[in-house]
Amino acid sequence: MSAAEIVRAMFDALNDEGTEAALEWFAEDFHGVVPPELSAEPDSYDGHDGVRRYFDSFHEIVADLRFDATELVEVTPDAVAAHGLITGSGRESGIPIHMPAPLLMRLRNGKLVEMSAYPTVDEAISAGSSPPQHGGQ
Repeated sequence: MSAAEIVRAMFDALNDEGTEAALEWFAEDFHGVVPPELSAEPDSYDGHDGVRRYFDSFHEIVADLRFDATELVEVTPDAVAAHGLITGSGRESGIPIHMPAPLLMRLRNGKLVEMSAYPTVDEAISAGSSPPQHGGQ
């Protein structure tokens, strides 16, 4: 499978079967980052427990939650930039959510080892051309 196919399979597993099924596509030493310039609650997420914590935090406040990628760009054989999209509705308010989420994902041996959010997809693509920040490859 190509890196883009692996990322697509992860999103499909996450949306169709939940976080536990999606963990198949994440390395044990996974590292994810939501930087302060993109979130009121910036944080980093490490390992499978971090993946669970990240997705669980969304499920607590968002009904009908979906994480999708409208387009995947293979920047290198082990780096994929995504035109990510988070949709659902506020669990309490019912207000629709349609939030673009540009991402860069790095893989090693067919598993996601790093995921970072960026202000734009172009910035994610540019970052994917540089060496990993967390030893992802």
